[in-house]
Amino acid sequence: MTNTPSHRHSLHCILPPHILESIARNGTDEARDWALNALSADETIRYARTTRQLFARSTPSRAGSPHKMRQIYDAGHGSALPGTLSREEGKGPVGDVATDEAYDGLGATFDLYWSVYERDSIDNLGNDLIGTVHFGQDYDNAFWNGQQMVFGDGDGRYFNRFTIAVDVMGHELTHGVTAHQADLVYQDQPGALNESISDVFGSLVKQYAHSPQQTADQADWLIGAGLFTAAVHGEALRSMRAPGTAFDDPILGKDPQPANMADYVTTTRDHGGVHINSGIPNRAFYLAAVGLGGYAWEKAGMIWYRTLCDPRLTQTAQFQDFADLTTDNASRFFGPDEERVVADAWRQVGIDVRVPAISGSWLLHFSWGSTLFYGQAGVTFNGDGTFGGAYTGQWRMRDGGLLLSFDSGPAKYFGTVDGNVATGEMSTFAGLDGSWYLTRRGIVGVLEDLSGGAMARQQPLTAAGTAW
Repeated sequence: MTNTPSHRHSLHCILPPHILESIARNGTDEARDWALNALSADETIRYARTTRQLFARSTPSRAGSPHKMRQIYDAGHGSALPGTLSREEGKGPVGDVATDEAYDGLGATFDLYWSVYERDSIDNLGNDLIGTVHFGQDYDNAFWNGQQMVFGDGDGRYFNRFTIAVDVMGHELTHGVTAHQADLVYQDQPGALNESISDVFGSLVKQYAHSPQQTADQADWLIGAGLFTAAVHGEALRSMRAPGTAFDDPILGKDPQPANMADYVTTTRDHGGVHINSGIPNRAFYLAAVGLGGYAWEKAGMIWYRTLCDPRLTQTAQFQDFADLTTDNASRFFGPDEERVVADAWRQVGIDVRVPAISGSWLLHFSWGSTLFYGQAGVTFNGDGTFGGAYTGQWRMRDGGLLLSFDSGPAKYFGTVDGNVATGEMSTFAGLDGSWYLTRRGIVGVLEDLSGGAMARQQPLTAAGTAW
């Protein structure tokens, strides 16, 4: 099997380089050799491979039967990939703990994506899930190289085998999902988002696979719990609940993750601190999940997944962009209560969400000229600046004002939005000519919905001023 990566940064390692660098500085001669060998292997694998054309975006979901196909190989402590086939789909346990854990972990990741998000494997087209265990000698890491998972056995002094944590597998395979959907640039804030998204779904895999399944308030929100041996002062690689508190060890150093934009780390190392600054969006997700309650994959996870698949998410998206989109998608797919929870989660980590001033279903009330006649029509405002329903057109916000332009007719409406009501004036080529206001659907106490023609005196008019 030829193992060619398919992403321009195709090697994604669960263990951040700052931990290995700390071991190299502070550990024994033997530990220093383990750490330097791991760092060297990471760079050799990263740059010795050729790359091919970037993935095109996949569709968010597809209908049909799922295609779960796992293949677990054994590298025999060498570096040739994929190695010797040890277990494949449908076969029972083989008795090698790393092989069987890898098989189960890859399956748990597939199950979350298919059962909850109707995603058929990494590429949404039934891509085989391939893993290699027993890679290298005492290799301290696990990685996704663009086509498969690779697991080291750990050095036994600081790290256990890297198949021990199911969220590690969910994390690494999610790098493949992100590559197919958003292809976030692996540098600075886009790279930190890339890492955070993997932590989010890695944690969701663990919560979903847990027996019994865990709600948001029951989960530990730790990434890589169980990887450290008893010799390490720490509980995991990262904490989504409390970034910066996962470990504090004389050899490995102290967890450097910030939990708020006020402590954002500017650095040229680790691709601009992708494994460090990911703590900020990690905590935002944790806060959103706990605030929304229940199983985190149902609401918070769905909002994050829809955002990952959102064509508005660019390759160079910043934290602000992701915060805006998740908040908008919370409103679009769930409602205003969920929107408030997500916006508040981002505010707690120092990011004020730029919520679109108007979205969802509204009722448009309008009059023409000085007459007493008015019309009503239902319209739906979309996040891409368009509206549909009885009329179609474009909406724009500028300096706190809302401008509506219709695809047909000369009328333009300009006014202000205050919560669930918008008011303003109508203009045509002849100047000001009438008035209008909007009320959000479901808001009572303003004016009854009469768009069905229930009142006889008022004659409904179109946006162009002609009778219906």
